[in-house]
Amino acid sequence: MNCSTDDNNSKKSNNTTTYSIITTESLTMINDNDDHDHDNHFIQKSGLLTINIKRQLWLIPFINGIMIVIACVIPYIVTVLKGLIYPIWPMVSDAGAILPAASYFSTFLDIIAALTAFVGIILYKQIHYYRCELNQRLPLGSKHNNDDEYKNIDHLKLCNRIIIIMTIFMSTGLVLTGNFRSTENLTGHMIGVTLFLPSGLLFGCALIYVYEILYSHGIQSKPITTTIIIMIGIVFTIGCGIFTISSVLKYGSIWDMWNNELRLHWKPMMPGYWLHTMGNVCEWIALLSFGPLNIIISRRFRLFQYWNCIKL
Repeated sequence: MNCSTDDNNSKKSNNTTTYSIITTESLTMINDNDDHDHDNHFIQKSGLLTINIKRQLWLIPFINGIMIVIACVIPYIVTVLKGLIYPIWPMVSDAGAILPAASYFSTFLDIIAALTAFVGIILYKQIHYYRCELNQRLPLGSKHNNDDEYKNIDHLKLCNRIIIIMTIFMSTGLVLTGNFRSTENLTGHMIGVTLFLPSGLLFGCALIYVYEILYSHGIQSKPITTTIIIMIGIVFTIGCGIFTISSVLKYGSIWDMWNNELRLHWKPMMPGYWLHTMGNVCEWIALLSFGPLNIIISRRFRLFQYWNCIKL
């Protein structure tokens, strides 16, 4: 009788223990599932937040375009109002080389250099995505039947390299231009300008070719406005160089370019004045053309739908 009771008690104890183990395991599994669901929810939320942030990247070139205009106009207004420079079309860099405008000008160019670097990096990632996308569209083993398509993909790769290299040159040139004032170190300043302007135009030409390739595949619109802006930039950059050199030669010699007093207060009765003014007008137009270029890039960034495929 006692043995039977002990057996029953033992069975109850075993059942209770088994139930406890099952209950504990179930609770553990439920907690694990809850943690897993929480992690998934957090990852999804983080992913959505990242994508939403990426979708706002169009603001970077947009702000950059506005900053370029501000960097040209504000120093000019400040120096002219204070009577520090002859008011009719001075050089952009000369207007930004005189205190207090010099500090604004330098800061503006440093900001533009940073924004330009960001724009170049984003473009590089975007073009890389398009190159991979076009590569996947081609059937396997169809290289000989799609030579033009493969050439386009190779050209995208080349243009992408040009864009990122020119971005580095542009940003470096902007920093040098802003931090070496034309009235204090014209040589360093001109090195910066020489880095920035040609690099910017090559950047624009490579970008046009990229947009043309993407247009041929029905991915983006034809870069008509971009082409016009870059052509304007090229023409007026060349004009700036020709008129500026001609003006100092007309006045005396090429070394008169380093005469700060002459550049800042070149009067109409002086030799070479109108050539100097034409050179300055060309410089303004060439520099300001980068404003609309950035606005166009901004618009194309805003229309881009595959930010989730871009890793930054």
